[in-house]
Amino acid sequence: MVPKDRQSLEALPGVGRKTANVVMNEAFGKATIAVDTHIFRVGNRTGLAPGKTPSEVEHQLLRRVPDKWKKGAHHWLILHGRYICKARNPVCDACLISDFCCYNSKNIGKKL
Repeated sequence: MVPKDRQSLEALPGVGRKTANVVMNEAFGKATIAVDTHIFRVGNRTGLAPGKTPSEVEHQLLRRVPDKWKKGAHHWLILHGRYICKARNPVCDACLISDFCCYNSKNIGKKL
């Protein structure tokens, strides 16, 4: 049986906060957001959830994203980071929030 709370999940070998949040969100429908490298980058670049650590970004996202959207937000932010706000050569021309984004090195109208 898989534990339902963060403390018990993190007590399992190889399970850290990110994995615990994924399990809690996906398996048990808890309002959490797991911060991976994509979400960390998107949170910082856009200004949505600035932070120096994944925990800081998670804290900001939990404050700013309404509970009803937290399950989906995890996936939306990952996909945005994977395909639009990529680590190298972000596709700012295709970004729906580029007007509100705090990223100073936007690739709008630049040849990549």
